[in-house]
Order: sequence, then C-alpha cells, then structure tokens
Amino acid sequence: MEKKSLIQAAANREDIAGQTFEGSQWSDLDLGGAQFRQCTFIGARFSDTFLEDASFNKCIFKACGFPRAKLSNAEFQDCTFFDSDSGKGADFSHADLRDVRFIRCNLSSAKFRAADLFEAKFEDCTAQGSNFEEASFTHTFGGSLQRTNTLVHMQGSNFDFALFKGISFEGSTLTDCSFRETLLSGCDFTDCDLTGSDLSNAETERACFDRADLRGTNLAGFMLGSLTSFDGVKIGDAQQADLLRGLGIQVFS
Repeated sequence: MEKKSLIQAAANREDIAGQTFEGSQWSDLDLGGAQFRQCTFIGARFSDTFLEDASFNKCIFKACGFPRAKLSNAEFQDCTFFDSDSGKGADFSHADLRDVRFIRCNLSSAKFRAADLFEAKFEDCTAQGSNFEEASFTHTFGGSLQRTNTLVHMQGSNFDFALFKGISFEGSTLTDCSFRETLLSGCDFTDCDLTGSDLSNAETERACFDRADLRGTNLAGFMLGSLTSFDGVKIGDAQQADLLRGLGIQVFS
C-alpha cells in the first residue's frame, strides 16, 4: 500500500488488514485514528509519527522503533513487539504514550526510556527485561497553581528483570503483576495497590512503600531495612515471616 493511500485509509478510519510493511519509513506521517489488523511491520521506523487514537490488533512488529511517536490513546491488542531473531524489543524512547493501552502484548526487552506513560494501561502483557529508565507516569496540571498526579494501571503482567529505577508509581494500580528480580530501587510506591503481585528478590533499595497494599504479594527476599519508608504498609498474616527474615529475625512456628 502506497503512503498516500495509507494516509487516506487512516483518515477514513478504514480497516487496514493483512498487509506486510518491510523496511518502511513512517517518520512524520499523520496516521491518527488508523486501524491495523493482522499486519506485519519489519524494520519499520515510526519516528515522530502521529498515531493518536490508532488501533493495532494482532499485529507483529519486528525490529521496529517508535522514538518520539505520538501514540496517546492508541490501543495495541494481541500484538508482538519482540523480535526473537535478534532478541530485541521495540524502541518507544521519548514517545508520547499517554492513555495508551497494551492488552495481551509481548513487550519483552522493549525500551521506554524517557517516554510519557501517564494513564497507560498494561493488561495481561509480557514485558520481561524492558527498560523504563527516566520514563514518567506523572503529569503536572494547573498552570501557576501547579499540582502533580501520577497514574498507571498494570494488571496481570510480567515485568521480571525490567528496569524501573527511580520511577514514581504513587497511587497507581499494579495488581497480580510479576516484578521478580526487577530493578525498583528509588521507586515511590506510596498508596499503591500491589495486591497479588510478586516482588520476590526485587531490588527495592531506597524505595518508598508508605501505605502500599502488599496483601497477597510474594515478598521473598524483601528487605524492609533497605527502604526509605514503609509507614502504614498493609500486609497479611502469612507475609510477616518473610518480612521478619529480611530484618534478620529468625521465625519459629
């Protein structure tokens, strides 16, 4: 499909289905509202591409990049971004991903460096080894009367071995997710709902868990002494032994 026809199809909200785009340059195109279904993108570059409100269903992205792309309110459902041949994921560095929805997607080894992810949703996704360095889930509102709000929704997703160093998740929902051996040092989990998640052997040095709900969370290897604060944290009876062991206290039945 030629670029002119593609742009016209996007403008008309037509269903673009079953197409393969190899080595295509999509930089600076306006594809807002485009609807892609069962398409394959190989080596495609979406640098600065306008893709707000676009939808991708059952699409495959191999060796693709979205640096600085405008993807706010876009939806990716049942999509694969991991290239098994190269062992690399997609590059979303500096992209606008506000209100984006990733549903049942493979985002393993993806790069979200310095991306804007305010109100992003990750549901039933695999994102092992992904890099969220300098990404933000926070926005500032109100002009001269500034206030900040942090919001992200992660549910049933796998972030094992991912990098979230220094990220604020304050007030967010991170339920039934796996963060095994994930780098979470310096992160802020104040008022977060982490129920049913797995934090086993995660790196949480200097992290804050004030008023976080950790009930039903796997806390094996969780070191309370390395946190900056955990005032008002919520846990269940069965988790007390793991936390006490992390403080060097022997627990006997």
